[in-house]
Amino acid sequence: MSTTPTDWSQNGRGQRHPVASWSYAARSTPTGVDIDLETGDVTVVTEDGRLHLLGGDGVLRADPLTMEAGPAIAWADTAIGGVVQLGDRRAGWISRDGKVRWTVDCHDQILDVATSPFGNAIAISFADRHNVVLDNKQKPIGEFTSIRPLRHLHLASHRPIVVGAAESGVLSSHTIGGQDRWSEKIWTNVGGMAINGKCRTILLAAFNHGLQRFNHRGRAQGFYDIGGTAHTVSISYIGTIIAAATQENHFRLIDLDGKTLWETQLPEPIVALQCGPFGEHVVFGFSSGLIQCLKWPPWKREKTEPSAADTQ
Repeated sequence: MSTTPTDWSQNGRGQRHPVASWSYAARSTPTGVDIDLETGDVTVVTEDGRLHLLGGDGVLRADPLTMEAGPAIAWADTAIGGVVQLGDRRAGWISRDGKVRWTVDCHDQILDVATSPFGNAIAISFADRHNVVLDNKQKPIGEFTSIRPLRHLHLASHRPIVVGAAESGVLSSHTIGGQDRWSEKIWTNVGGMAINGKCRTILLAAFNHGLQRFNHRGRAQGFYDIGGTAHTVSISYIGTIIAAATQENHFRLIDLDGKTLWETQLPEPIVALQCGPFGEHVVFGFSSGLIQCLKWPPWKREKTEPSAADTQ
């Protein structure tokens, strides 16, 4: 159900103040939140194993589905649904209307899932360091073994590549066929990973080491200090707006140069965060089960296309 937005959003400071667009009470702690970039739909999985399908206005499109869902979830960007973890060793494709289209039983505990924008490639990482990429008929496209288990997984939207990060020690990239592209040692623990649409900017929420930034080749590009212990991060699809939160319950919205656009103290611990495609809205998932969306006036959109050298 939708509830009246609380007024904590008006206590922040920055260039422009947001409005509380909508809120939803999931009544269980969210373990994953994702946004369909085409429709604006918001999908939430909660600790009680339910899948909540919300419209872009925060209104439930169907009753919450009980299916042992989560914690891993990845929604496609083209109004076709997404892949959801269904128990420790099973994943499935859930359509936009909540129907289970297929499931696949896995050999080991699932750590994360990812999907391409059109759902024609699905990646799954496992606790034993094995990783697999399937097509939409559940046939293997490729597989690879990572140096460490990949807790965070992403399929690029414009190129057939997978990017993954372990909880500590490694950030790596492979083709969807399983070939190594690059692997970088990282000297910090990782609470979250965010990548923009063209995979040009990779961000790691690195706790006491802030937000670590890497380019599409895995080369370190410095870090952002967000004034606390960074544990969750999201970036807009076009790659110009970054949303991040700390374990001290502080939220900050910054641009790619690190300039603070807006910040506030959150009313409770945040466990999930998703940025809209242009950074014009952010969906927050709080530990109490509150899901809330804040909207800002449109930000200036900078050109984010990679140079010819960047696309090599």
